Amino acid sequence: MKILINESQKNKIIEAIRGNKVTCSNCGWKWSLSDGEDDPYICHKCKTDNSNLDEYIGKKVKVYYNLHKNTFSVTYKERVIGLADFVRLTDVEFKVRPTGKEKVRKEKSKNVHAFVIGTMVDYCLVPCETLPEGSSDTIVTYDPYIYDSFVIKSTKEPILSANEVEMINGKNKIFVVN
Repeated sequence: MKILINESQKNKIIEAIRGNKVTCSNCGWKWSLSDGEDDPYICHKCKTDNSNLDEYIGKKVKVYYNLHKNTFSVTYKERVIGLADFVRLTDVEFKVRPTGKEKVRKEKSKNVHAFVIGTMVDYCLVPCETLPEGSSDTIVTYDPYIYDSFVIKSTKEPILSANEVEMINGKNKIFVVN
């Protein structure tokens, strides 16, 4: 497997962590990991994502679309580990928490309750300058006001799992590869 990144992306993912300190690879700002709250690797000064997701390749992660940041949040053990414009997962499960879905419908206010869970095999952090095209016509979508689960966009059939998906931050966000 190859992960292709350009020089700019390389510089953005290089962390300078010493103990529990992070130094932003973009602006040089320094902070303690404990000061980062939900996004410990996001620089509060320039908003650069200083995470390095390489150590999570081959591990089971949860991914959701972050409406506030307009990209995907990748989580591991319930902690956000990075923001990505592209994520490829295998052994995939599509999960919608019923209580979260019902709260959205009742309050008309969105919350994080729908996830794509799988083994991470590839990614491209924000901003991804070489965003791939979807490699499949099978598009998966979810709208808590319309559906109870993730569905195949063209047929509206529920989908609970897939062998492999590509999550691409564009108009259509999730593509089933096989």
